[in-house]
Parts: sequence; C-alpha cells; structure tokens
Amino acid sequence: MSHAVAKAALSGRPDRAIDSIARPPDKIGHPPPASRPVLSRKFFQIGFNKCGTTFIARLFAMNGIPTVHWEENGLAEDIAFSKLSGRAPLQPWAHVTAFTDMESVRSINLPIVEAFRDFAYLDRSFPGSVFLLNTRRVEDWIISRYRHRGGRYARACAQARGVGLPDLADLWQADWDAHLAAVRSHFAGRPELIQIDIDKAGPADYRDALAPYFDLPTCPDLPGPGLRRKRAGYLPALDRMLNTPRAAIPAADHDRIAGGLAAFARPARIRMKPVGFAACSGQFATFDAATGKVAARGGVPLPILPDAGRRFHLDPAFPRWMNVAAAVNDIAEVASRGLYYIDMQPACRAGAGDGARIGRPILAPSRRAGAENVFLWPAPRAHWPGNDAFLGNPDRADPPFPDKRDRAIWRGALSDDAAEDGAPPGADRLGFVAAHAGSTDVDAAFLPGDRAALDRRGHGGLATGRADEAFLLSHRYLICLGGVAGLRDFAALANTRSVVLKEEDDWQGFHSGLFQPWRHYVPLAQGCGDLAERLAWARANPAECGRISERARAICAALADPDLRRRHLTRVLQDYRAATGQ
Repeated sequence: MSHAVAKAALSGRPDRAIDSIARPPDKIGHPPPASRPVLSRKFFQIGFNKCGTTFIARLFAMNGIPTVHWEENGLAEDIAFSKLSGRAPLQPWAHVTAFTDMESVRSINLPIVEAFRDFAYLDRSFPGSVFLLNTRRVEDWIISRYRHRGGRYARACAQARGVGLPDLADLWQADWDAHLAAVRSHFAGRPELIQIDIDKAGPADYRDALAPYFDLPTCPDLPGPGLRRKRAGYLPALDRMLNTPRAAIPAADHDRIAGGLAAFARPARIRMKPVGFAACSGQFATFDAATGKVAARGGVPLPILPDAGRRFHLDPAFPRWMNVAAAVNDIAEVASRGLYYIDMQPACRAGAGDGARIGRPILAPSRRAGAENVFLWPAPRAHWPGNDAFLGNPDRADPPFPDKRDRAIWRGALSDDAAEDGAPPGADRLGFVAAHAGSTDVDAAFLPGDRAALDRRGHGGLATGRADEAFLLSHRYLICLGGVAGLRDFAALANTRSVVLKEEDDWQGFHSGLFQPWRHYVPLAQGCGDLAERLAWARANPAECGRISERARAICAALADPDLRRRHLTRVLQDYRAATGQ
C-alpha cells in the first residue's frame, strides 16, 4: 500500500476523549475503589492506537475497575525499560487491572516504543491475563494515524524511522499485518485472546465479549456525529501533508553548511585544567559510546539503557534525565566510539569566566559568547526535526508577507532559563510587555498559562487569550526576545513569511552562526529600546523584508535536511574527540 490510501473512504469509529477527574483527557488512572478489592487478573489492550483505545479504557474505568491509559508514554516506556533491565514490568501500577494504549512516540530523539507488541512478554509476566486485539479497517487506521495530533505524530514517526512521510503508509501496513499475525499465532486456541473489530462492534459487544472475566454493566456511548464530521476533513489535510513540496537542499551544499555549523560549535578556547566539572549543572553526564554506559557525577550509572539496535531507553520514573537520554541517542546515531561529557541544562553557563571553569570540553545546548571548553550541540526538545517546536508545523497557514497585518507581535513565557542569578524571574520580559501595553504597533503579551503567576504580581492583564499559531503568523513582524528562550523560539519564527526582529545578546545556540543580522533577521539592541526605529525601517523597506524572510527560510530548510544534520553532528563529534585527545 502507498500513500494513495489517502483517497480511501473514511469510516470507522474514531477514538473518543475521556472525561477523567484531575487528569487530562488522554490520561486515565483511577485508584482502586475502597468498596472493591483489587482484581488479580490483568487486562491488556494490544491493538494499535487510533483503534478505539480510549473507548476501551473508559469502559473499564466507568465500571470502577482501576485503569491506566497511555500515562503520557509512561506505560510503554516502563515496559521497555523493565524488559531491558530484567525487573518486573508495571510496578508503579501494581493496583491497576486494565492497561490501554501502551505506546510512546515522543517529539525528541527517544525510541518509538509499541509495548502492546510485547504481548508475549506481558503474557509471561502476568499469567492468566486477558488480551484484547482491537482492529478496524486498515486504510482508515492509516489515515487517522497520519492526522493524529494534527500531523505531529506522523512527523515524529517519520523522523524516528528515518523515512519520508509518504513512506509511513507502507511501513504501518507492514507493522499491522505482522502484529496481527503474531498475536493470533501466539494465542492460537486460547480463550484469553478477545478480538473486536471496532467498525462493527457496539458497546454491548465489548461487554459481552469480556463478560467471562470482568463485570462491565455500564457501557460508554460510541463517538457521535461531531467526531465523524471532523474526520471528513482529514483527506484534504492529508493531501496537503503528503504532497506539499519541501525545499530541496543541493547535495553540494551539505558539506559546506555542515562544516559551518561544526566550525561555529567549537569553543573559543580549549584548556585542560584540573578543576573538574563543578561549574556544570545537574544535567551533567558522561556517555561512553563504545560500551553504551551513561553515568552522572562520580560515575553513578543513570537509568538509560541501550536495546539491541543501540537505541537508548530512559526509565520513565526519572524524567529529569530525558534531555540527557535524547542527547545520548543523537550521539549514538553518528558515533560508536568516544567518551563524551555532556550538560543538557538549557542555559549552560559553564566555561564563561573564571568562576565557571571546567576541566575539559563538554557538549551543551547553549553557551555564552567566548565560553571555553563548550562545544555546541542541538537542544533535544527544540532542535529535532521531528518536533514542530523546532521549525514549526510545515503545514501551517502562513500568508504571503504583503497580506499580513502591518504590526509586530510577541508571545512567550514569563520565565527564561537564561535569567541572571538574583534577578526576579521574568523581570526583563515583564518590563517589555508592560511597556507596550495598549500599543497600536506592537502586540506583546504572555501566554495564557502564565496568567496565575502574573495575577500574583498584579499583572494578570498582560496574559492573552489569543496565542494560536495562525494569529501569530497573521503579522508581518515577529519579535524574538533574547536569552535561551529566544534561542529555542528563533528557528520556528524564522521559518515563516514574516520577518523576525531579534533581540541581540551573547547567548549562542548550535545554529546561531548561520543567521546573520540584516541578512536573515532585523537586529534589536539588548533591551529592545530601538524597537520603534527598527519597525519603522522594516515598514519603509518591504521588498528587502521579503528577501530577508526568504533567505531565513532557506537556512531553515537546510537545518531540516536529515543528511545535513547527520554530517553536522558527525563533524562536531570528530572535533570533540580531537580536542580531547581521543
């Protein structure tokens, strides 16, 4: 099957959001009711996602049976790590009976985990359990997967598997066929396997099929016409997603751009000193690529283990190490040898001044200009091509420059990881937004999530209810404030038909050397005191603004190229090994 499945008729029953007390709709976890004993028999839903998994979870939960659904990737990642480490799986949920949607697909460089496909391991670990294989019309399932999370899910899958978006259809079809065959072979002749086609089953069919094992007198409703109407819009969106041409970077440019990125990544100075790494953060770790061992300070092993394919899995009980695990996967993709010191704190102050000296080179997502011993490495959460936070959703609506509002806009968070020690959190940003309150030229406001913190300071009115991407991109001029948050935001703003007005400071990220003032963005002085002047210049030079935007988008297209990224990372690690005598 090719991506021509996009033309198939839409049918089937989409997943339904679940109402759950004190948890987001996709996360269900109910403690065992005091009036009902914990059931010893477990239930595992082992069909793919987008096959009514939330309906199944709700069926159990609303009947008082302890149920956990997805757990924000935690179920799948616990099963994968438990299998690698030899411990019993799902120990944090010992009281739970029903487990659904055991999958993890993150928009950072961590392995895709489809733990429901480890049904044989779960069968051995929990003898006597009941397994439900939920299926649907496979063409509809593929379409639904493509449009899951607005396309972000598919983009993350494509990046993780190293393929183009159109290629996923064939891979997913093969996964579907192999999984169904394996399940049916493993459970052949065993009553513990229940199979339900969600396109044909009604609520009572689930209850009746599970009746020998679980008492489920109350059944949730199936999705209504509203969700079916939503699905009717999937095909046009899928067509745009699969057929919109992407900018091609000439192969001859790959080495040149990768070389420029690697050259900028090198520290201002390399000095080996016996001072250790006290100036590094709590995100400091070492990675031995040859042995696959990851350790914190003092050689303490971290809960990060490789699988047979050298993909590194993090124990989900330790989310603070997620950035380190992602960086380890980045390194392992391009290097099979070398000892690497890394510090994945977003704002790395190591190497910047006598009080922050470190004993040897490290890899870090940011640095102060002139910092010694700090090689720049892409920030895991914001600089991975499978993450829309990096370059923005490639299918987003972005009007031509002349059709946008003749106004500058800023949206962002109150805090910034780069705030100086002793400064009130968000002081600079608060002053910037307050200075432009009521302005007709500059729309500056904080994100709605900061409203409570702003209320406590008496500035609740500076948070906005309008922060969606379409509204942001309806403006000609996009303001990027400085600091590490600015490094994180810049590429997504630059990859638009708007023009970026960027506050200059001495923070550097891995791509900072590629973007030049007046060529790829309009510079603002630190503190943005010249914003009115720069905005007036931009308004007087619309043609040059168009060229600035076009050149910035060309750089972003290069950064999204998988081959170029691989060459860039390979060269950085080659330089790192040379600098450390490896």
